[in-house]
Amino acid sequence: MPATPTVYADESNSTGENLLDPAQAIFCAAGVYVDADLARGIVDDAVAQMPASLGEPKYTTLSKTPNGQSVLLKALSSLTDQTIRAYLTHKQFMVTTKMVDMLVEQLAFETGYNMYADGAAPALANMLHHFGGVCGDKDAFDHLLHTFVRAARKRSKASADELFAAMAAYQATTDESFSGISGVLLITRAQADDIFATIASGKLLDNLDPAVPCLVELCHGLGAELGDFALVHDASKTIERQAPQLLTAHELPDPARPGQNLPRLPLTGITFSDSTSAPELQLADWVAGAVRQWATRNATGQDDPFADALEEIVQPWVLGGIWPDLETVTNPRRQE
Repeated sequence: MPATPTVYADESNSTGENLLDPAQAIFCAAGVYVDADLARGIVDDAVAQMPASLGEPKYTTLSKTPNGQSVLLKALSSLTDQTIRAYLTHKQFMVTTKMVDMLVEQLAFETGYNMYADGAAPALANMLHHFGGVCGDKDAFDHLLHTFVRAARKRSKASADELFAAMAAYQATTDESFSGISGVLLITRAQADDIFATIASGKLLDNLDPAVPCLVELCHGLGAELGDFALVHDASKTIERQAPQLLTAHELPDPARPGQNLPRLPLTGITFSDSTSAPELQLADWVAGAVRQWATRNATGQDDPFADALEEIVQPWVLGGIWPDLETVTNPRRQE
């Protein structure tokens, strides 16, 4: 019987549940399945080209200098024949998806309507993301997003009051053509109270952290290519907390498919290590950073010559992401 593959995973731009850090707008989770000797050779070669005083050659350090960028391009180019995958999150868009998921979708579900089945949930999240600051006052919409994040993290009754005050203040600024769409948020107070109470009880942890949903999709994508595998993750408090749930996900109900459980993750186990003892984790750090930098350029439209140079290498590694897409409005993604 062939040995179980081992995948090494790391993250870039992790800010936990703080989804609106303007300096770190994009999150990336990356997994690498690489020959151990190749990984060691690539990392050793990169370290040999850098000053001895550099310390650990993290992506954020290497990517700041022309020499470091050259080292990264050479290293990443050496991985094109390996199994490398990444999954992204546009953090501000995740805020609107979470508002829809935690509040509106729950209200709909209680009335017997599954918003995942006909693609209404992602469509509504995209409409709020794309048009919220255009069809209503942008500052009021931004305040609503920040208040939602604080409310979901504060875990107090008062923060629900603040959230619905922010909703009402924003709603008062919206165009007539959009007020019916955004106004649905105002009728979800009961659902907000329930979800915040659940969070306060400790039964729902890391709800806004993109690390878990990104890792889930990353594992499914890698599993389709490798079959079951062992996962070695760089140190992560969130993933460590959630590891038991990830390994038993198939025992939990799937909110998108009433009456069915979540799909099983193709994992034989999850352990944690660091790049000083596993060069594959160093590569995972570089991959996550490179994909995140390329995706940030795409999201912001800012000029970034190094992201341009990375594109041909990293684009094939991307499985997908929690990412805004207006096509979900005109062409809903229905759940089969």
